[in-house]
Amino acid sequence: MARNSTKKLALLAILTAMCVALRIFKIIPVPNVQPVTDILMIVTLNIGFGFGFALALLTMVVSNIYLGFGIWTVAQVLAFGGCVLTVALLDKFTPLKKHFTLQLILAVFLGWEYGCFVDFGMSIFGGFNAFLAYWAGSLVFDTYHAIGNLVFYPILYKPLNIALDHYKRRLL
Repeated sequence: MARNSTKKLALLAILTAMCVALRIFKIIPVPNVQPVTDILMIVTLNIGFGFGFALALLTMVVSNIYLGFGIWTVAQVLAFGGCVLTVALLDKFTPLKKHFTLQLILAVFLGWEYGCFVDFGMSIFGGFNAFLAYWAGSLVFDTYHAIGNLVFYPILYKPLNIALDHYKRRLL
């Protein structure tokens, strides 16, 4: 049992380091375009909600050590938590794992979902009008995020699934 826990912790550390590096060192110099959401989705589909949420939490906290902490950190953690929950629920109640096209559609949707959750979290004290202002101001950037997810998901899908399948085989 302790050996499996050590392997899970090591995988979490490696994936966190990868997500943090990809979040800090932009691959594409367009705001909100990074593969973190896609990685969280693939990991959640393979290992489950708890692991996906832990990865989301650690990614945001560690990367914000470099990028800066603020009230937005809480909103970002909750937004990625909401995305991970969406993936886990759809996985439970639909044949999501069997249909790449559905996964791709969900990956695009998560770009907008993440932005909406962050906007809500940032406007919690300002009411509905503040939410609308944040949402309207971020819609272009959320669309960049959604398009980035569309581009990165097919690139990450096969190698990450192979690696996680290998991990699961070795764990059992």
